[in-house]
Amino acid sequence: MAQLNGSIQVVDLGGGYGIRAPGVHGTAELKYPRGMAERSRSRLSEDGTTALDTALAATGLTEVRQVDLRVQRPPAVAAAATLRSSDGCQDVLELAVPDLGPDIGQLVLAADEFGVLTWHLPLDAQGLTEPSTTRGSGGVKRFRIPATVLGAAPAAPSANRGLLGTLGHKLLKVLVYPITDPIVGALGEFFTERWETRNRPYGLRDFAPTNFRAASAAPLGVADWARLAQGRALLFIHGTFSTAHAAFAGLPDPVFAELYRRYGGRVFAFNHFTLSHDPRRNVAWLLDQLPDRPLAVDIVCHSRGGLVARTLADPAAMGLGTPNLSVGKIVFVGVPNAGTPLADPDHLVTMLDRLTTALNLFPTGPVEETLEAIITAVKVIGHGTLQGLEGLASMQPGGDFLARLNGGAPSGTGYHAIGADFAPVGDGWKALISGTVADAVLDRVFEQVPNDLVVPEPGVFAVSGCPAFPIPDARRLPVPASAGVIHTTLFGYPPTGERLLDWLTAT
Repeated sequence: MAQLNGSIQVVDLGGGYGIRAPGVHGTAELKYPRGMAERSRSRLSEDGTTALDTALAATGLTEVRQVDLRVQRPPAVAAAATLRSSDGCQDVLELAVPDLGPDIGQLVLAADEFGVLTWHLPLDAQGLTEPSTTRGSGGVKRFRIPATVLGAAPAAPSANRGLLGTLGHKLLKVLVYPITDPIVGALGEFFTERWETRNRPYGLRDFAPTNFRAASAAPLGVADWARLAQGRALLFIHGTFSTAHAAFAGLPDPVFAELYRRYGGRVFAFNHFTLSHDPRRNVAWLLDQLPDRPLAVDIVCHSRGGLVARTLADPAAMGLGTPNLSVGKIVFVGVPNAGTPLADPDHLVTMLDRLTTALNLFPTGPVEETLEAIITAVKVIGHGTLQGLEGLASMQPGGDFLARLNGGAPSGTGYHAIGADFAPVGDGWKALISGTVADAVLDRVFEQVPNDLVVPEPGVFAVSGCPAFPIPDARRLPVPASAGVIHTTLFGYPPTGERLLDWLTAT
């Protein structure tokens, strides 16, 4: 166990590992990770959930070491020298780990005692100009972890604790993975497309009260298309990293059953690529599957799925022709109609942090599947490339896709929308907000705009300069901050189901 004395100097942890922690006092201990059997007997919050273990294993990540930090940072004492984050806004710690060579990728997953998780990439993967690696004998990779994530303990109601806090326990988990996946090949521009082809294939599936939370369901056949065309149908479209059965699992059974009854059983869902294909390519695939008969649909969509729904409502505007399909109502739930700053390349890892932490603290549906997609994106970004992530780029404010989508004429579709502001409610949320999603960090990314941790709330309801917006107040449900609802829990919020029933009917 090594002592941290606030110095700028590297503290040797042994085994080729070292840490610089200017201004931080406490201890750092290099450890082997606890085995699965030990975790199952006595699982700690910093271990994460069993779903996280499953997702790490499924994506080829192996935890090889832990650095156990138990630190105190006196708020009144300034460090003689500091390390700064790439944006110059945060003090950081720097962890050096042995470089394992060009065939092995390396990541750090930081975890505190409250289950807050943050991903950290080698410095060169973050676009920094300074080298992250020295080769040859003693070669290392370096990672920088914001010091603001230390001292994450939620304060007692009467306490007066600053953002940094005074005491924290954090594990830095060192993860390794092969650069070449034995099934989908080498990391690179087409890795995510190959991964999605194998693990998240396109499909149009039956969606019924008996199977809407099930991963497997019959694909639509000739008889299904004939049934769907007998009246207005209801289509569900999921968002980024997700699938239909995961995205809508939070809907209460009575709500889904009533929607199914109202639409006479004409309910189906669209599974599609969300990482490697933009919404235009998603819709192009869907249109190729449609039979040669008129089909009328209403749509419930979540997150990026709303951009797919809008493209489907007016495919001709995106150069996709005019199919035998008409869209009546669309209900946007947490949809980035004006984009999200988290889709900016500088903030992508922040989005992955928030979603990983949210699923770890507040799991909804089959979270292993969603975590696998998130981890796949982390690996690709950690490899130093954003190529092959066009699905994420489609949500970037000011990006090419949104500029084209929001520059068209009104489609005439009846838009309805549900969007959330977020504030921490209860101890679990205090833990979440005290990590990298602390108020100060949120405000810097979102410029103090209300948001659900992923999507700015105003952009769900209104898009500047787009003639199809704003959505009238009578067709909005703004979720108040006091509800404690985030992007991944919107369908479990009771008024969401109530509004779906208010707004949607096949007649």
